[in-house]
Amino acid sequence: MLRTPYGTYNGDSWEEHCQTFLKMKYGTDGYQEMTAHTHGDLGIEGFTRTGIVFQCYCPDEEYDSIKLYNHQRNKVTKDLNKLKKYKQQLLKFFQGVKIKKWIFLTPKIINKDLIRHCHEKAVEYRNDKTMLDLLDHSFDVLAHDESYYGKEIIQAKQILNEKINIDVPIPDAEEIINWKQCQTSSIAVLDRKIGNLFSQLDEPTKVAKTNKYIDLQVRNYIKGQEILNHMKLTYSSAYEKQVKIKSSIASHLEAEVLLTDLSPKELLKDTLDKYKLALQGEKFHDIFEYSVYNDLCHEAIASWLIDCPLDFGG
Repeated sequence: MLRTPYGTYNGDSWEEHCQTFLKMKYGTDGYQEMTAHTHGDLGIEGFTRTGIVFQCYCPDEEYDSIKLYNHQRNKVTKDLNKLKKYKQQLLKFFQGVKIKKWIFLTPKIINKDLIRHCHEKAVEYRNDKTMLDLLDHSFDVLAHDESYYGKEIIQAKQILNEKINIDVPIPDAEEIINWKQCQTSSIAVLDRKIGNLFSQLDEPTKVAKTNKYIDLQVRNYIKGQEILNHMKLTYSSAYEKQVKIKSSIASHLEAEVLLTDLSPKELLKDTLDKYKLALQGEKFHDIFEYSVYNDLCHEAIASWLIDCPLDFGG
């Protein structure tokens, strides 16, 4: 299985997703799926009436950069060769429409040499006079990862009854330390606010728990911001809803903090519960995996503690 910011795939599930989002994106261009059940797929998964063909590839396991590139490069080379091997059959399908683009669809690209290889193959095939009846003079070979189809992937996952995962790494100790060193004023604010959560403890225990909780909030903030940046680029509608919800709750926090009779821990829980309910109201838990939904909630608390008036008196 191959993990990406959008989900986890193997060869079969990636092809299923590709067919679903290609039909959405290129349906108006006459997209046609090429099933492989009879006489193979002729080296392409589908094509449009405008001269774009697609081939999908996903490894069934995680590889390092070099090994993944080698597999992807070899797949590109092998399947492009099928244009020559099956040229006569393909001409019957295209009926005079020449292929302008051959697009290699793979979940992620982590080695830029794949782009170079595709360009080299495009030049090679443009210069092959035996392929002039099938390929356009502008024929190009492109490699696309899943980020080219962000909106369609959301819809595809809903159709396939799957939830979206945004897989970002947990910040390590060095990242947390670097952030704290660059945000000394924010750390001072956190130290004061969070210290009030543990005010009933003896001083050494209070200091230890405050420091640990600060590190947890910084971790939640860094990870959450990475998720939000990804959402902004690929799930803009969901991102904008989240921004409005978060802003609305934040705008009332200052007054609530002044008027509340809740203890600091109760106020923290009450604020988190309100945000969770608001996200549920917008069906976030139906769209995103629980881990994403949960990380968004913890990012909001960290953000309000750092940037907004979520306070506990004192």
